[in-house]
Amino acid sequence: MIWFGSSAGVAVTNVFPEARSVGQWLRHGWHVAPAYVVGFAILLAVLGWNPHEPHRETAPGTPASAAPAH
Repeated sequence: MIWFGSSAGVAVTNVFPEARSVGQWLRHGWHVAPAYVVGFAILLAVLGWNPHEPHRETAPGTPASAAPAH
């Protein structure tokens, strides 16, 4: 799946044409998607969820240039 939208992926698939097969990716690379989800869950557990909401830091009608710098 690296070859979708990646010039490095295109270079790799020129060397290994079998890398273009979506069926082979699904058959042999299915573990990548669950590993991604597990890794994200671990990252979320370690760091927590801290979204940044800059739109609530300024009063309505205040220009962005007058907002405090971070």
